[in-house]
Amino acid sequence: MTTTSLEDLMEFLKKNKIPAEIEKESQQVATAFYIGQKRFPLFLKALDQGNLLQILIFIPSYLKPNNDFSIAGEKFKTASLNREISSVAELSRLLHLLNKELDIPGFGIDEQGGSVYYRAVLQTPKNTIQDELLLNIIRNAQKLCASFLIPIEAMSAGVMTLQQFIEKTKELKDKQFSAV
Repeated sequence: MTTTSLEDLMEFLKKNKIPAEIEKESQQVATAFYIGQKRFPLFLKALDQGNLLQILIFIPSYLKPNNDFSIAGEKFKTASLNREISSVAELSRLLHLLNKELDIPGFGIDEQGGSVYYRAVLQTPKNTIQDELLLNIIRNAQKLCASFLIPIEAMSAGVMTLQQFIEKTKELKDKQFSAV
């Protein structure tokens, strides 16, 4: 069993050969994993006085933070804004579709911050969680992020639509079943 204290979470990760550090300012444990050259920052943070544990993974995408957005002052460029809105809409629909199919949903998008993430919040009664359960959930979250990286990147860049993703998925499924 691991408690939700920063020190115990660090010890848990160290025991599982996952390098990490404590971010004192944000009161969370930070690490990252890589798939090829792509970096996925991963954070563990106790919430609700340790009764909840948040696992947060940021997924590489081509979304941009929306720092210059202004309606009253009209500081945005219409062409780029329309592409961004379209990309965000397609990506949001994809993430919703994925969450619908997952046992532990958690894909999300921060439009203002320009980020895509996977977030799971676990109940941790008595501020503890079983080590095997925590490791399995972290590994599962990593696999989910890796599995859907390509469509997330493609939709965030505006080079793939949800309909194209659905058609490609159906095509692959049909090929798989026809080979059996």
